Amino acid sequence: METRKNSTCPVERTLYILRDVWTFMILRDLEPESKGFNQLKKSVEGISSRMLSEKLKFLEEEGILSRTVSDSRPVRVTYALSEKGKSLSAVVESMRHWGDMWISTSRENCDN
Repeated sequence: METRKNSTCPVERTLYILRDVWTFMILRDLEPESKGFNQLKKSVEGISSRMLSEKLKFLEEEGILSRTVSDSRPVRVTYALSEKGKSLSAVVESMRHWGDMWISTSRENCDN
């Protein structure tokens, strides 16, 4: 069954929003502090600029993160977790904890 955007099932709707590894990596990297596009591009290893742009736009539309544009020159855009997004920190932390317990690998590629 394909996950539907307008599902009334909380699990299905959550999966629709948090559906891929890129989303979780963005959440992980924005959890401690806001970041600009280029900072995220560097920290989310392997993501293309186009994919990062699409994910950021989607997460903003879903209310998971906020986008702030500065009035300075050059214009600076930063992304931060909204209150809704911050509430997902426990989910990311649970995944980190599970991985530490059950997946025997080094954390050298994990920034957080």
